[in-house]
Amino acid sequence: MAASLRRRHRDFIELDTRTNKLKPGCNHYHQALIIKGNKILASAHNSMGTRSKGSGYNDNTIHAEVAVVKSLGDISLLRGATLIVYRNNSLGDLLNSKPCCDCECFLNKCITKYGLRKVLYSVESSLQFST
Repeated sequence: MAASLRRRHRDFIELDTRTNKLKPGCNHYHQALIIKGNKILASAHNSMGTRSKGSGYNDNTIHAEVAVVKSLGDISLLRGATLIVYRNNSLGDLLNSKPCCDCECFLNKCITKYGLRKVLYSVESSLQFST
């Protein structure tokens, strides 16, 4: 079910995209934020790497959803927080960022075991709730 993009969430995304610019040659940027109240607790993006860099890497990449939880450090900070996953192009337009099956399983565990309140992901100019 699509939800209208709340002003508060849009503000977090706009603040984040100002600090995380696209690298040359990239046509989109996939980012995740963990927010609680009016504060961004953690921010991360898709990146390349190997298991030697630690857990969370799948096929030599770590997805933004896993990377942001990993960068949070203290898993107890997830309780009551909201995770926003979004992808934007070089024009700043929101694109589809629905989590893959592995990330959906991971996020469901974060909700049921660690108290993550909600997951939102971009779907062309709006956010959708993950179930």
